[in-house]
Amino acid sequence: MITGVVPTEIRDGPAAIRATLDAARNSAANVAQDLRHGGARRIFVLGNGTSYHSSLAAAGLYRRHSGPDDPSVFALTAADFRTYRPSLGDGDAIVGISSSGEFHDVVAVVEELREQLPTVAVVHVADSTLTGIARHVILSAGGPSNVPVMTKTFSATLVATELLLAELLGTETADRIAAAIAQAADHAEAAIAVAEPLVEPLAAELEGSQHVFVVGSGLGHVAAMEAALKLKEVALVHAEGTETWEMTSGASTIIGPSSVVVALAPNGPGRDALADVVRHSAGWGARIIEVGPEQIVPDSTLIPLPKAAAEDHAPLTTVPPVALLAFALARVRGVNPDQPDWIERYHSQGLTHILGVARR
Repeated sequence: MITGVVPTEIRDGPAAIRATLDAARNSAANVAQDLRHGGARRIFVLGNGTSYHSSLAAAGLYRRHSGPDDPSVFALTAADFRTYRPSLGDGDAIVGISSSGEFHDVVAVVEELREQLPTVAVVHVADSTLTGIARHVILSAGGPSNVPVMTKTFSATLVATELLLAELLGTETADRIAAAIAQAADHAEAAIAVAEPLVEPLAAELEGSQHVFVVGSGLGHVAAMEAALKLKEVALVHAEGTETWEMTSGASTIIGPSSVVVALAPNGPGRDALADVVRHSAGWGARIIEVGPEQIVPDSTLIPLPKAAAEDHAPLTTVPPVALLAFALARVRGVNPDQPDWIERYHSQGLTHILGVARR
């Protein structure tokens, strides 16, 4: 078993999903009821970095289930919303996601608008600034996070946000989504277990890699963005998360023998199109790593994913095995992800929100 604080955090992810399902469902239902009774028609879900990816994934899942009479949900970075604020009025609401509850742009938006609009904080740290100023708070669960590279808190805050938006669609739909999330926790646990013995030898092969493309379809695209972020933060390797159909244009111009392509390929509507991209990338000489139920190309390295794992929950199931790979690659490259040397770069920009760092 791989040792280190970061791998422990990754292994704790499925339990954090289950804990959040248990702990946050009632509060999500109560907040959703308040928003509906208040006439919410536009809901802006805001975050930055990993929390922005949570906002994209939750809004994307909501669109899969919502109808024309349901509220519209918009996922934005908090800084974009703050800098280019739309005209706001009755029927608007803000959902701010921040694991630490301290990210300055999320805090600033909620502080600026809390007297005008319903504000909801999705937070992992109960005694944070954000929990003290938002009208409503939904706490994710799974225990404290003690690492600078967030993994389980991504899963936990994503689930809390998905529960809130699901409850806007009624109890029956929310029950179906909650059941699917519970299954995703099981699939993530299985994917982590099977990935552990695979990632260290694979990392040794990838030691000299400088450019990695992570690709996925549908909500697998959001998973690709988050997985690429983990490769950057943990292994300090250049990684780009891209969407299947976008990969056919820009990225395809430079993919070749010096490239690594990580395909997040659970079963779903986008798998066939992703398979086509993977086959072309292999033909251009790229090293292929697949996270899916079975191989698409014969010379790839497969990190197996349960066949029942759904594309809509790829952010919960496919990111953890890639995060494990990122940790193994970091060790091979002489990087210590438990104490990364980029922390001061964050602090120099006023970003002091990082869990496991600011509170040490």
